Amino acid sequence: MDRPPPLASLAVLLIPILLAALALAGLVLFLRKSRPDGVALAPTRPAMPAPAAVAPAPAAAVAKSAALLAELDALDWIRAETLPDRQREAVAAVFKHVPRPPRLLQQLVSPEFVNNASMDELADLIGSEPLVATRVLATANSAIFGLSSPVKGLHQAISTLGLITLRILCLQYLMIRSFKADSPERQTLLTNLWNASTLASELCPKLARAIGRPDPSRLGTLVVLSFLGRLAANATMPRGLLSTIPVGSFLERSRNEQAALGLSAAEIGGLLMHAWDLPDSLVNDVRRVDPTLVERAPDLDLALCYVCARLGEKLASGELRSLSGFDLAHDASADFHHVQSRLSRPEWAAMAAALREPALCESIDTMARALREGAATP
Repeated sequence: MDRPPPLASLAVLLIPILLAALALAGLVLFLRKSRPDGVALAPTRPAMPAPAAVAPAPAAAVAKSAALLAELDALDWIRAETLPDRQREAVAAVFKHVPRPPRLLQQLVSPEFVNNASMDELADLIGSEPLVATRVLATANSAIFGLSSPVKGLHQAISTLGLITLRILCLQYLMIRSFKADSPERQTLLTNLWNASTLASELCPKLARAIGRPDPSRLGTLVVLSFLGRLAANATMPRGLLSTIPVGSFLERSRNEQAALGLSAAEIGGLLMHAWDLPDSLVNDVRRVDPTLVERAPDLDLALCYVCARLGEKLASGELRSLSGFDLAHDASADFHHVQSRLSRPEWAAMAAALREPALCESIDTMARALREGAATP
């Protein structure tokens, strides 16, 4: 019998092997196509998870932040005590004719009273100034608070609106009565400031309670007193000088006040509070509210007061039509830049979230509309 050639014999042997390999490959391909997504056939080691992608901040946002930071750092906040004596005395002289408020103001802001006052004590104190008591009751019954039925006395007003609201409302009237307008234009400025402080001092305790801050009443006091310097500047500066201070952002306004007056309105307010013999600790805290603007590591309570003061101004002027339209985390101005830098911290994030709560926004927006419509006047 003839033997096949060696090559033919090798082919005979390889053909079945090749056919088997092709069949196995076809089976593998079939299984891969038919298995559920994400199921491996036979991994030889555990699959390593893909690293989480960290999206870089857009270049435009980084550049914007750097520009705002540079603009804020360029403002050298001048403290009253750093001025030469003659210059500080010259600034104080501009406001020396501002009438000193009654002693009731000192009593209402004293730490002992703020922390321990009862309804009866507050009603007795406010009642000792009949004109103030009348104005407080008129405002309580105005559309600002939207009461379903009028209150007829201080006790009922305090019971309805709360100790904090009535005490701060009284503080506002004691402050505003020290300033008189000599023209319709100046009266408009003072009214807008009164409206702004009303909104800010109403928002502040509500916001403080919403995020669990320990002393809402004290924070409300700081906010309303932080408007004193602007009231003084707008009421007493010569109209020619007043017109040289453009009203822009808070950064621009502070810069322009320092250029025109030598000090910002906040520092002027501090000089007045010292002249009125208010407690040093209180005056120092009030003076720290507005410089939150340029403070790289601001205090949370002071920042809360600062945010409320700026929002009160924006709502009173109509620049911001409603609190619900404001988002602290995404505001693009320099005024809130340093506050935004802290929002990664839980308590600060809670403040930003609370400012968007529907119930809080609705109550402040209702008050803002009523004030802009002239529901009450200082």
